[in-house]
Amino acid sequence: MAVALLGIAVWAWLGVRNTMVAQLDQSVYSVFELERQSLAATGLITPAPDPSDPAQFVHQINRLVVVRDAAGRVVQVNHPLARELPLDTASARRALHGARVARTTAWRGRPARALLGRVPMQGGPAVLEVAASLRPLQAAARSVLLRMLLTAALGTLATFIGAYWLASSALAPVGQIARQAAAIHGTRTGQRITIHAGVAELAGLVQVLNDMLGRLERASEWHRRIIRDLGHDLRTPVATMRTGIEVALRGLRTPEQYRRVLADTMDEVDRLALLGEGLSLLGALESGTLRPEPRPTDLRLLVEQAVTRARTRAGERRVELRAPGGPLEASVDPRLLGIALEHLLDNAVRHTPGGTPIRVSLAAADRRLGLTVEDDGPGVAAEALPHLFDRFYRNDPARGRHSGAGLGLTTVAIIADLHHGRVSAGPGGRGGLRVTLDLPRA
Repeated sequence: MAVALLGIAVWAWLGVRNTMVAQLDQSVYSVFELERQSLAATGLITPAPDPSDPAQFVHQINRLVVVRDAAGRVVQVNHPLARELPLDTASARRALHGARVARTTAWRGRPARALLGRVPMQGGPAVLEVAASLRPLQAAARSVLLRMLLTAALGTLATFIGAYWLASSALAPVGQIARQAAAIHGTRTGQRITIHAGVAELAGLVQVLNDMLGRLERASEWHRRIIRDLGHDLRTPVATMRTGIEVALRGLRTPEQYRRVLADTMDEVDRLALLGEGLSLLGALESGTLRPEPRPTDLRLLVEQAVTRARTRAGERRVELRAPGGPLEASVDPRLLGIALEHLLDNAVRHTPGGTPIRVSLAAADRRLGLTVEDDGPGVAAEALPHLFDRFYRNDPARGRHSGAGLGLTTVAIIADLHHGRVSAGPGGRGGLRVTLDLPRA
């Protein structure tokens, strides 16, 4: 700011100085014309008052007029001080040939502006020179420059004071925001920054910080829920295995009894493995380490393969598929989408009573694909539908041994989002659950 104001002051001063020089040149020209007319009429130039002090002469009159003949000899002067004007032979010669010559000369060690021109005299052509000292102009220019620099300095000081005051008053809420943010430790829920910021940018900052606190609060709640649910999910199979092994070790058992204990233990081991795999997959998907690699894939073939695998573990349940007759190509990651299909079908198999069908349908419309898995199981309460894709959520409060890890539909939702799609759940046509996976084809 100071440099800008200084530059403006210097630029303005140069403009003022040039204007003053131009006005001085115009004054010299006017005096030259008057003296030329006086010479033509009377043969004499107008004498100037005779202050004895040269400084007083410069201050009051500042007009030096001298007439020289062709040989350069002084013929007339308006004041004795005019004899001290130096002779510029080249300029005088040009003036004798009819040119008007404006030049800067020296007079008493100071610069002066002069104008030379030819005038007729009785003895032949002569040179009329009118000069004015630049000393008064320079003094006035220095005064103007000093005032402009002083004005720039005062303007800079006022600007800094105003900027400091404005910044202090405008950013005063920032300190309060920082203190409120530092006081939020996450031990209590619902803590937010409540400072009122009149500046729009600060109001936006408060909103962004509060939104971030909301997200962090939800993430913290999710982690607490994970720890709580993991404790329950790990405790149940471990307690079951321990109980079975303790019973088996209390006395001799038949081979068939040992086989039942080992089979139950294997089921719990599978459940723990399923929980670990689900957590590992969910962590990889959410952290971004497992990214989709889309490539052209026959979605009809991918669904047929998933349905075939589901039929082998469906038991008495029928898995029906309705799909277009020909290939249905889409740009998807077949591995991730295959995992999503497995979770959807496992969820349907787990909650469908024996002897009832599981209907899988695949359809294409415009540039989107729709995959629906519908069962005739007990269904889900309306208030539970929005939470089906939450982590560790189970519709069964008892959390039975065969209720799964509570991560399957969450994994499906994340995979759908990675494919720029969406998954939704609603009641089936016969009272069960219908889950729809909607994906773009490209």
